[in-house]
Amino acid sequence: MAAKNETGEIPNPPLAEVISATITGFTAECLPIAEEAPDLAPKPRFGSFLRVESQSSGLDIIAVVYNVTTGPLDSVHRPSALGMTRVELQTEQPHIFSLLRTEVHAVIVGHAIAGRAFQHLPPQPPDVHDFVYAASSREVLSITEDFELLRLLTGISEVPADELIAATIREAHLVVGGDDDYLVEAGRKLSQIMRSDYDRLLSILKKIKPELYGR
Repeated sequence: MAAKNETGEIPNPPLAEVISATITGFTAECLPIAEEAPDLAPKPRFGSFLRVESQSSGLDIIAVVYNVTTGPLDSVHRPSALGMTRVELQTEQPHIFSLLRTEVHAVIVGHAIAGRAFQHLPPQPPDVHDFVYAASSREVLSITEDFELLRLLTGISEVPADELIAATIREAHLVVGGDDDYLVEAGRKLSQIMRSDYDRLLSILKKIKPELYGR
């Protein structure tokens, strides 16, 4: 039985493990749910929030997922089309899933020290082999207070920044319980950040459609 934390709750298992990191972001390899089922590694959603427990610094680093990739472990074991369904593959060739790995790429949007959240980059990055968890609703609420983190997302170049901003707001809206006032505050902050680019602001606002995401 899993041990309970100080709040009496059973903590969620880690989703991934950091394999490279900088001050601005990190890459983590997803962990399988069970050793006998490597194909069941969870894949965090685009724009969702993650928390890294940095063991060396004691920081809780908060990040947003901007990309998820799945591929071979190395250049030798490259996958090829087999013309089989996933169920058939699991039955007849289950070993092929152990030759794949899923990586999560995330941009750091803040950190917490002793439960207090800061919406700016941490003083040091997470360490390789630190564990990555899904952020709780309390952590998402804390790190999105006044939505200053949206400024960090505007500078993303690896994926369309506008898509990431909209996805992040959608994901946060879901995590905190679908409160429409929360969306209004996010829209107000965006209007401040992009007050000189009305067309871009309108484009992002049109991408935020909570009725399509869990309602």
